Amino acid sequence: MASILTNASAMTALQTLRRVTGDLATTQDRISTGLKVNNAKDNAAYWSIATTMKADVAGFKAVKESLELGTGTTNTASVASQNIVENLQTLKARVIAGQTNGVDKSLIQNDVDQLVTLIKGAAADASFNGDNLLRISYSNDGTAKDIDVSILASLSRSGDTVDPSYIEFKRQDMQVRSIVGKATIEQQIDSTNDLKASVGITLGAPGVNFIDGQNLGLTSLELTVTKEDGSKVNVAVDLSAQTYDTDLATTQGNIETAVNAALTAAGADFQVAFTGDNLEFTDQDVNADGNFTAQVSGLWVNSKESDAFGGLADLTQLDVVNNAEKSLVVINQLLDVAIAKSSVIGSIENRVANQNDFVSKLTDAMNKGIGALVDADMNEESSRLQALQVQQQLAIQALSIANQGPQNILSLFR
Repeated sequence: MASILTNASAMTALQTLRRVTGDLATTQDRISTGLKVNNAKDNAAYWSIATTMKADVAGFKAVKESLELGTGTTNTASVASQNIVENLQTLKARVIAGQTNGVDKSLIQNDVDQLVTLIKGAAADASFNGDNLLRISYSNDGTAKDIDVSILASLSRSGDTVDPSYIEFKRQDMQVRSIVGKATIEQQIDSTNDLKASVGITLGAPGVNFIDGQNLGLTSLELTVTKEDGSKVNVAVDLSAQTYDTDLATTQGNIETAVNAALTAAGADFQVAFTGDNLEFTDQDVNADGNFTAQVSGLWVNSKESDAFGGLADLTQLDVVNNAEKSLVVINQLLDVAIAKSSVIGSIENRVANQNDFVSKLTDAMNKGIGALVDADMNEESSRLQALQVQQQLAIQALSIANQGPQNILSLFR
């Protein structure tokens, strides 16, 4: 039936044109955005998954930034700790050289002091963004208050919950900080000088190095006494419970009492007393002949890591002139300590680097997964665009032909 009111052919052609135009618009949108799922109406399920995963990727970018910061911090600490170990090895060689009689020990001691200064500087300078893994601060009771370190390492999603995980480790104190100085030891066997040895212990005024009641951080005082009869006795004084008591004089008096009690119990021919910051050992001349023949050797004050001491504090007492043998024992111990601490830092450095690499690969994999869900295939869209453009032209042509139908009815009435 021919009708001038209803053009079925034109309606069909118009519907085809609308569909083709809509498909063409969709294809052009995908080409311009690069996405086949740009919003929820394109594919609600894929859009929801992709949006969630994009949020996770953003989270992992923050994780990577944390790991990059951690990498810088651990790298800096690792370089410094290795430098400290190398300098300690050189220092050990100098101390060994100082064991030989006939060498100028004062020149060797100058090298020792310079190396100690370098080690002290390396530990102090190992800071990245204000964080130093080789430095620990302590509370007044001697406990470490910032020893634990956490680096954000990953994020784990379980349903609607995201849980962070961390690389956790402890700082390795390699500071060279001590209130104890080098021991001075009289080497002469026959002497009219009763002062045979001294060691500096700088406690400071109240509230400077210590507050009232604070543990001093000392563990023991050790020495070997050669008595006037030629016999030797080793003396060890427990100082671990010594605290800053009221004022300087009282605290020094407590140390004097503890050391004198140990010397007396060992039958040693010495007594001690503080003169300023120096704890002095004087020969008692038990034979009362005016000759002070008793000797002190290996005088050393051991310490623990605390407010007043760093992890390599005993370096401050190394002295090949007055205390060569004990210095060699201590440098061997300190080298072992430094190697162990440096190994910990190196292990953490490697762990952070590996985790950083893993997070990078994981983020890439997640981005690929998201792309598979929402990215448009540009090869396919290009071919589709050309096909739809042809279809659009044909649809327009078909609509044009269909619209000519009513015009043909006029010829019937001529």
